[in-house]
Amino acid sequence: MIGAGLFVMATTAMADSITLRSSAQRSLDANLITLADIAILEGSEAQGWGSLGITEVDGQDPIRITVADVRRRLEDSGVHWGRVDLHGQVVVVRPEGKASAKPPTAMRAMSIGRGRSAADRVEQPRPASESTDSNSLRGAVIRYLVTSLDTTPENMKVIFDSGDDRWLDATLKDARYEIKAMNDLAMSDRIDLELRRWSDGRPGERRLLKVKPLIRCTVAQAAVNLPRHSAIQANQITPVEAWLTPSQRTIRLHPVDVVGRVPVAPLRRGTMFRSRDIRSVQLVDRGDQVIVRCLVGGAAISLRAKAESSGGLGESIELRKGRERETFTAIVTGPGEALIDVADPVRGT
Repeated sequence: MIGAGLFVMATTAMADSITLRSSAQRSLDANLITLADIAILEGSEAQGWGSLGITEVDGQDPIRITVADVRRRLEDSGVHWGRVDLHGQVVVVRPEGKASAKPPTAMRAMSIGRGRSAADRVEQPRPASESTDSNSLRGAVIRYLVTSLDTTPENMKVIFDSGDDRWLDATLKDARYEIKAMNDLAMSDRIDLELRRWSDGRPGERRLLKVKPLIRCTVAQAAVNLPRHSAIQANQITPVEAWLTPSQRTIRLHPVDVVGRVPVAPLRRGTMFRSRDIRSVQLVDRGDQVIVRCLVGGAAISLRAKAESSGGLGESIELRKGRERETFTAIVTGPGEALIDVADPVRGT
């Protein structure tokens, strides 16, 4: 029993926790139920998923949400199950005024949409297209994000802190703002922007703004369970639309990037492919003798070298010629073949 207890404690320390409530209430005018509305979120990773929409509200009937529903929404949005644990079974969400007798204190419903403190409120994403043409600071920030993230207003939603609303709605008539990203836009979930106000050619106040953009993407999803080391066929994947943060978009793959490659581990049906989940079909193994062609101007010189690493089509591998101490790199072009273009040399990493 002691050993089991220690195991549970160690496991809990490894991941944040999402625990479904047994019941919750929503205001009559609520139109979306988020994860924070129906679950207890412990840890920064879990709290980062609080704004995830679980289901839309249609009518005034109680809504029954299962743990399977929540798991599916999290997986569709790219959750990392090594960082988050999901617990619970079913949560029933009822409109205010229709709740049954009060349950024990530890299991009481949390009111959705009103009556929560500012710290508990979760802002909902707004379509970028609503403010793109606005002559306000909000409009300027959204235009900056659309351009920097290489998307369109129709394919982006943005979550702002409600405490910044009054400031963001200020017009740009008498001032202009310099917008600067404080972190890597492509690899962030929440983006820190430094905004500096300029008036009459003079710099003024600075302010830090936190925003969370969501981008609509078409990504590849496994249509069936996929075994390890088996080339993926076109009929084994399904293109799906998903709203992803910039960092999630960076690691997710479009269907065209998946076909013909092989999973590095078995993948379950419904998995959205990440770049680390698959690799090219291996055409060169370590230790293979490889014919390396070197393009010099209009001529091609061939030599034989030993592969010091493995690789698939289009991947860079390391090679060694004879007994030479130094290695060089080339691009795999076929089984046992590689290429070096002297005009655009490949540098090893």
